[in-house]
Amino acid sequence: MRDSIEPALERLDTAPAPAAMRFDDGSPFGTHAFVLPSAFNPPTIAHAHLLDAATHSSPSPAPEGSRERGPGGEGSCIALLTTKNVDKSLHGASLAHRVGMLLALRDEAPQIAVVASNQARIVDQAESLTRSFGFEQLTFVVGFDTLERLFAPRYYTDMERELGPFFEHHRVLAANRASATPEDVANWIAANTTPFTQRIDVLEIDDFPASLSSTQVRAALTEHTDHPALSPAVRRYILEHHLYRPKPEDPQECGST
Repeated sequence: MRDSIEPALERLDTAPAPAAMRFDDGSPFGTHAFVLPSAFNPPTIAHAHLLDAATHSSPSPAPEGSRERGPGGEGSCIALLTTKNVDKSLHGASLAHRVGMLLALRDEAPQIAVVASNQARIVDQAESLTRSFGFEQLTFVVGFDTLERLFAPRYYTDMERELGPFFEHHRVLAANRASATPEDVANWIAANTTPFTQRIDVLEIDDFPASLSSTQVRAALTEHTDHPALSPAVRRYILEHHLYRPKPEDPQECGST
């Protein structure tokens, strides 16, 4: 399977319509899933913690007369990598290696499904997942920085009109991260997400996973330093494939003549 990852990603990226592709061999999806969209450059224990915390979160009440579930309860867990990004160019590990690292993480956390989408925005990722796998409802699990991007007007022609269909079917769990406390996240939601505030819940996670980032890991690895955010399986994959190694120094800068 891992030998075919790169061509599969190329086919996905060039597909003419929103699409998603699964790379693990887990059991079939149900009608609901928790989805963590991220660059996974590299995946960390914080990513796994977010999905685990989401599945154990207390469900919010469904709208009156609705059969829909809140964010907690049973549902598949999806680590969603995208072939496109609204802000960042590709750097660090290749997309194929990111899938490989996610599959390594799944060796330790088999409840996590490894999926890629060819869409950059969350609203379009939801469409790609429902088209490809038939989900009825998705709960997107995001950090505070991703929540801010979800409601950034620059990514839309008409933000409220484009977000309306998304929130009609799906929900968002927004986690505290770094200096943004759960109270900060709740206050930001109340001030910035009308008329969709009732479709967004705060996911409070512990201080340690909230403090971790892939950026920190990459910086440590370029200095030949280990980092506690890496799980053993992902660490082994990175070492085996020589990822995030520093660029060779210019010989002239090393004192050669």
